[in-house]
Amino acid sequence: MSQPDLDPEQYPPIDPREPVPDDPGELLPDGPGELPEAPVEPMPDDGDGGEGGVREPA
Repeated sequence: MSQPDLDPEQYPPIDPREPVPDDPGELLPDGPGELPEAPVEPMPDDGDGGEGGVREPA
């Protein structure tokens, strides 16, 4: 999907065949040097009937 109202000088088109750089600073020079730790996700219930984990869908 294209965005015709975006300035191509500021937002050049992305070529999916181009390799991803190893240094994220090349993509976002003003971004933080390191990413924060990922949040811990709940584990599914182990079947003992205890509370916690991921709830079943309604």
